[in-house]
Amino acid sequence: MNDRLISGKLRAKAGRNGVANTTVAVDGVDYVWSHRHGWSVWGKGVRVVSISVSLHPERTRELILDFTLKVNDGDGPPSDARVLHALPAAIRSAREAGWDPESRGRAFRHEVAETSPRGSRP
Repeated sequence: MNDRLISGKLRAKAGRNGVANTTVAVDGVDYVWSHRHGWSVWGKGVRVVSISVSLHPERTRELILDFTLKVNDGDGPPSDARVLHALPAAIRSAREAGWDPESRGRAFRHEVAETSPRGSRP
């Protein structure tokens, strides 16, 4: 597809076409998710990761989950296992906050805070 034919709002989504999607089941419904981006807040021990979730990418309303994760010094990016552990509760929370995964329209952004570092979880 010619990049000039994509509107400015959709250009970022089209640029993520090569991103690997993974499926997670929450309450009997399969959602597709992928990493959008992430960054660290230096000196604070905090890493923020943005995840895209939808029923059918580019066909239903996208949920953007912004996770604020406490990390230990020297930790790399959060593993997919850690993200998968946090996704079901975050998706339920977004639904309670008003995200309708079967609707269309602009993305629904939802912030999720996780307080425990990787090593201190039971």
